[in-house]
Amino acid sequence: MNIESQIASNPVARALKIVGDRWTILILRDAFLGRHKFSEFREYSKIARGTLTNRLEFLIEHEILHKVPYSQSPPRFEYKLTPKGLALYPWALMVWEWETHWGKHSDSNMPSVLIHNVDEQHTLKPICICRHCQNEVTYKDVERVHDHNVADIPVKNVVDTISAQRRSRGNTVSDSDYRLGHIIEIIGDRWSTLIVASVFLGLSRYDDFHQQLGIATNILADRLKLMVDLGVFTRNIYQESPPRYEYKLTDKGESLYGMTMAIRQWVLDYFPPMERTFKLIHSACGSDLDVDVICAECLHKPQTEKVHFSSQ
Repeated sequence: MNIESQIASNPVARALKIVGDRWTILILRDAFLGRHKFSEFREYSKIARGTLTNRLEFLIEHEILHKVPYSQSPPRFEYKLTPKGLALYPWALMVWEWETHWGKHSDSNMPSVLIHNVDEQHTLKPICICRHCQNEVTYKDVERVHDHNVADIPVKNVVDTISAQRRSRGNTVSDSDYRLGHIIEIIGDRWSTLIVASVFLGLSRYDDFHQQLGIATNILADRLKLMVDLGVFTRNIYQESPPRYEYKLTDKGESLYGMTMAIRQWVLDYFPPMERTFKLIHSACGSDLDVDVICAECLHKPQTEKVHFSSQ
């Protein structure tokens, strides 16, 4: 079974067409932080006006945001999350938690602490659990099983499958809100996300990445180096002459799995079903993998109205 088919039929690939973009992630961050006006998105993320207009229209088209008028003369609108958009909250919490744990922060870009108000106030630590057995899900707990009833999807080039993402690498302006700046270097770049996804699916060597994914050699080399520099991969030599390397996930890289499964579940819950060439099995209970995000402290599913941010 080829890797191209696995990625093309993966729900995560469908999600990345919508949210796998640096500016889109920043807009969603701001929306969950209570920022809803065009001017607020511009102020905190320093997105170019044309790019912001484009992304907002895209998110409205995909029913993630909707426009709510707050001024008639001149006409002004707020951009509020729809139910489908609010359902991204578990993923957003996992992203925030990852950044808090793994990001390199100064005082100005340290993510605020998540405070959970259920029965009593406590720090929220979101974790991803199996819906069936309620145990926490980790990368090593999940098996990929080929569904022999579904034929491999013919894919000329995996890059073409996700090329609708409108993303260019860019620098964050110094006076913008830089929270989530570290994780965006990974999940806000389509090439990096594609490479990390392929490692989760079993690829590890440069030639295999190039052959299976069809990424240009210069881009592939740049992103592999970036993932090593960011501590997501290790690079180990497996052949001396000529030198050849393989790339493995670090603990930091494996910890991306929870947010990956959260965004996968969003697609499974809110998008029309599609045939998938493989399925994920939670080895702890043998069930097809479905996940929820809960608070490790109180075991409740966090709701937006019961979570607030408090800097320490």
